[in-house]
Amino acid sequence: MSFFGKSTANDSKNDAKLELERQAIERLKGMVRETLQKMRDASPSDAERFHQQIKDYAKEKSLPMEFKRKALEYARAYECNANMRNTDRLLHEAIRLAAAEQMKERGQKLAEARKLYGKACSLGADLDFRKAAQRLMDTIMLTGGVVHPGPSRAKPADTAPRAPNRAKC
Repeated sequence: MSFFGKSTANDSKNDAKLELERQAIERLKGMVRETLQKMRDASPSDAERFHQQIKDYAKEKSLPMEFKRKALEYARAYECNANMRNTDRLLHEAIRLAAAEQMKERGQKLAEARKLYGKACSLGADLDFRKAAQRLMDTIMLTGGVVHPGPSRAKPADTAPRAPNRAKC
């Protein structure tokens, strides 16, 4: 039976095609959700890689724009969170190393933490984290390794003659 020149065979083909497209979109959405789930507890390098995967998935034109926007927003937040977690961990390790007078290792941990801190800031870390991390970095720089073997400008050598002992015997 024809309805305004359309046949039912074409309608069934279009319905099947639409169903396949819908399934493909759902499959792609599932892959994005799975990748986002993996990002929650990932290391910063893994989180960066997962974020790039989600960006690649978002290039697919068939995905709804709102879904893409939300997925990219969550991916950015999760990558920022991974960098913040690792920055904090490295800064606390650096404090322990500074207290133990292991200055070379402290410097290495501090350099790694600063790199991750920069990434976290560029990804939108909140102001509280920024201030806390900056204070912690300043504290680490002031901790340990300050013993000077000789006189310094702050503690010059004692050149005055010693007073004789005049205690009664």
